Amino acid sequence: MLSLFALHKSNRFVHVSEVERGLACDCRCAVCGEPVIARQGELREHHFAHSSNADPCASSYESDLHRFAKRVIIEARGLVVPVSLAASQALGFGGRLDPSILLACTDIEEEVDVGNRRPDLLAATTAGVNVAIEVAYSSFCSAEKCHAYEQLQMPALEIDLRAFTPTAFDVVKVTHAILEDVAGKTWLWPENIEAQTPGELSAENAPKQHFLLEEIVTIQGRWISVKELPSGDIAIKAVRYDPDVVSVVRTVARAHSGRYREAYHNWVIPRFRAQAARLQLRAIASAA
Repeated sequence: MLSLFALHKSNRFVHVSEVERGLACDCRCAVCGEPVIARQGELREHHFAHSSNADPCASSYESDLHRFAKRVIIEARGLVVPVSLAASQALGFGGRLDPSILLACTDIEEEVDVGNRRPDLLAATTAGVNVAIEVAYSSFCSAEKCHAYEQLQMPALEIDLRAFTPTAFDVVKVTHAILEDVAGKTWLWPENIEAQTPGELSAENAPKQHFLLEEIVTIQGRWISVKELPSGDIAIKAVRYDPDVVSVVRTVARAHSGRYREAYHNWVIPRFRAQAARLQLRAIASAA
């Protein structure tokens, strides 16, 4: 099987489409460590080849896809996840019922033992909740594994990447599916939990809070949160501190009469300029 992934000199696990052609890719084989060439010709499928012309090392596409997905999540420090009442409570969102929400993380570790389980990733969220993240391609979590997470009372998310076969792999589409889409994501636990006390929210009596689905604008892999406030104004902020992203947010906010809120580290743009600000951020993201 042709090698589609390799280790860049920066130690990033990369797909052949992410690097320069030939030896300029600065990569080595992820199995044996030999320097590789990125073959990106017109006739054959793009792939990595050993510089010595040795046969490709044996590797598993599924394992490589897992490794790539883990890299993407770790670098982004979070991902957008679907939200049910049960998940909202377990994640510390207090019953908030947005269709999806950004799960920002303070720490993400690979292959950590949790009880008798070893999830692909163990993420610590900014709300102080540990979340297991499983990546699935051909093998999906069994009922036994779901039960184990239930016993641990640990939220566990499974990401379905079966659509991305070796010939259908596209870095942009795969990254979008992992970080921003919710269609292929399922909570293994909790599936359905009751409110913790009679005074807490349930699906029937939850107040109709009109939270807007949080929009995440991605600029070169870095996220800007755009959220509508009850007043119709929007609040924009860099999800993680990055000087370049902060500069973009500041520039857009000032262009649309925004005011900075120190307590929340965000800019509030009045509702009559909200749509124009959204469009400008999307345009910047598209051009990046």
